[in-house]
Amino acid sequence: MNPKMHRRRAGALLAALPAALPAALVGLGTTPARAQAYPSRPIRIVVPSAAGGGNDFIVRTIAPRLEESLRQPVIVENRPGASNIIGTDFVAKSAPDGHTVLFNGPLILQAASLYASVPYDPLRDFTPLTDVIRTPLWFAVSTARVKATSLQEFVAEARAQREPLTYGSGGNGSSHHLYGFGLAEATGIQMLHVPYKGGAPAMTALVGGEIAAGFFDFVSLRPFVESGKARALAVTGTKRHALTPNVPTLAELGFAGFESYGWGALFVPSRTPAEVVQRLEAEVLKALAHPDVLAKFKAAGFEIGGTPQAQFAAQVKGDAARWSSLIRKSATRLD
Repeated sequence: MNPKMHRRRAGALLAALPAALPAALVGLGTTPARAQAYPSRPIRIVVPSAAGGGNDFIVRTIAPRLEESLRQPVIVENRPGASNIIGTDFVAKSAPDGHTVLFNGPLILQAASLYASVPYDPLRDFTPLTDVIRTPLWFAVSTARVKATSLQEFVAEARAQREPLTYGSGGNGSSHHLYGFGLAEATGIQMLHVPYKGGAPAMTALVGGEIAAGFFDFVSLRPFVESGKARALAVTGTKRHALTPNVPTLAELGFAGFESYGWGALFVPSRTPAEVVQRLEAEVLKALAHPDVLAKFKAAGFEIGGTPQAQFAAQVKGDAARWSSLIRKSATRLD
């Protein structure tokens, strides 16, 4: 090539570089967070209750499976306190990038009505991913206190009592308390609520005849049903449970408002990018299908979750309205 032509061509290329570089850099730098593959660092799952409890067990069961598929450490961090508000608020104010995830149950919705104010809006400030586990609650009676073998008989027996029958729960404002209040209202009977410091003391009170009835999970209830110290009369949810096929749902007995399941679910801050939400949902579904996870949850008496994200988000919205209505009617406050 002629040396003069070579110099002219090189000069033209150099002159074009200043104009070309900004456009290229803009294309690379407009969305730096999304340009970087997710996840880019360890993922933290916040459990807003104490270590060693049921929620902690659930998260630590799926965490190793998520680590395998996401190829990043998955750290389970317990931040208990104030009816789960402390840990929940921490996640609400975290960066919406999918690296901080919340595990919570219906209390995330109930707390907003049980307290005068909470520092976040459970519907506005979070995007529900999916439920990890779900379980209905069984309405059971103490065979030492109640003769009824069906809900209809229980209602008749309660109406015949001179004093209201008692029902127990794990505490004021708990799902067990609110369902008991709802059942009394739906059937038109008088029942006196007796709160205990947790589900275990309430169960002890039931089988000992200290209280007449209550709503319980079947993991706790099962040994006493089998021994004849407790009797399950009905179950929440939309269909009969495989563990108790002879126990009807409250819905089929004609009582609306008991279709909700207890669930343990994952949430992310509401501004988390859609592609990150989709990736996390897919990885959770994959973890839930792992044989080790299936075996552990089945042994604990849980149903596997995995409800599609949009469907679960709609369920959360419906549950929020249901719990808010029950809490308002029961006039329950925790502050």
